[in-house]
Amino acid sequence: MSPPSPLKVGVLLCSATQLMDVAPLDMLGMLDKHWVQTAELPEHLASKALDIEYCFINETGESPHPMTGGFKLAVTHSIETCPPLDILLIGGPAPSYRPSEPIQRFIQKQYEYLRALLTVCTGYIPALYSGILDGKTATAPRGLLPMLKEEKPDVKWVEKRWVRDGKVWSSGAVANGMELMAGFMWEEFEEQRGLTEMMMGMADFAKRGEAY
Repeated sequence: MSPPSPLKVGVLLCSATQLMDVAPLDMLGMLDKHWVQTAELPEHLASKALDIEYCFINETGESPHPMTGGFKLAVTHSIETCPPLDILLIGGPAPSYRPSEPIQRFIQKQYEYLRALLTVCTGYIPALYSGILDGKTATAPRGLLPMLKEEKPDVKWVEKRWVRDGKVWSSGAVANGMELMAGFMWEEFEEQRGLTEMMMGMADFAKRGEAY
């Protein structure tokens, strides 16, 4: 299935999100036509670039949003103003974070439209409490898996770098988010595989599989 144009990609920011958890977005951005134009690639590759529209979302729309490492990220939408998305990436909040009911409803509503939901590290928490992971196979940081298997048995938790179940993609720890995105790009954008391989090569990124 060809991606829509523009491809609407959202990042949900919950609490003080870890910066590295949303960094995989930059890998997807390497397929963005604006970035590809700067790389001066052959036309047969450049013509496959994606038209991407980015939405950075938090509950209230207040900007900037605090990130770890002292960074601050400009917010473009609240959960009320965000349009229907094609892809939603949820980066990791603190492990003690619990999503508000409005955040849960936002995820549930967006899930109806989404081509893919991606959770990185503790980004599984908002998806879990929204009920999206019930009955699905998912992963999370390895140190939390024993607790999750005991307390949240409605999810089939597996110990992998990343795993896909339908349109839900989840990663283990923060560094696995890049591997998750690499797998997602390769599987979801078949027409762009040549471009994906070229851009990953330019970034010296080595693909690794799902298993640790």
